[in-house]
Amino acid sequence: MPPEAIDLASRLLQYSPSLRCTALEACAHPFFDELREPNARLPNGRPFPPLFNFKQELSKAPPELVNKLIPGYMKRQLPHSAGT
Repeated sequence: MPPEAIDLASRLLQYSPSLRCTALEACAHPFFDELREPNARLPNGRPFPPLFNFKQELSKAPPELVNKLIPGYMKRQLPHSAGT
């Protein structure tokens, strides 16, 4: 198992809710960095479905989390409200 997967699982399985990472923090975890690469593809070579449309979820997220979650190349492709 990759170290990033173990780290993410340990953050998700914290008993205390105050220590547990949020869903958006989990999405921004390094385990998912591969999905944010510009040329990332599904195993069959097809492009991913829209993964970065978090309009409602990001409305109250801190800017540093938004910057980690949405890759720069996608911010330029999404409608203004979807990537900010």
